[in-house]
Amino acid sequence: MGHRDDRHKHAAQRKRDERATTLGLPKNKDREPRMPLAGYESLYEITKSGRVFSLKTKKFLAEGYQRSPSIRFTVNGAVVSLSKDKAVADSWSAEKTSSPMG
Repeated sequence: MGHRDDRHKHAAQRKRDERATTLGLPKNKDREPRMPLAGYESLYEITKSGRVFSLKTKKFLAEGYQRSPSIRFTVNGAVVSLSKDKAVADSWSAEKTSSPMG
């Protein structure tokens, strides 16, 4: 009898752990609209929240410190650091000026 109870206890703990890890994330975080990153259009895309997506690996880059004011990525082995707010503003404003208003 002790084995059965242990199995259920562990399954319940796994479910609690899974819920705890998914509760903090928005459900459609990977489906956020992205724009080419200004200056690095062929390599990266950026969301309005400042997440950077690599076109080469087809994945979001690991985020640094939570609420960090800058983003860091590599281009040809060199580390590039940009202000997150400026990168988002430049990338998204370029789309607004190039899209036809109608």
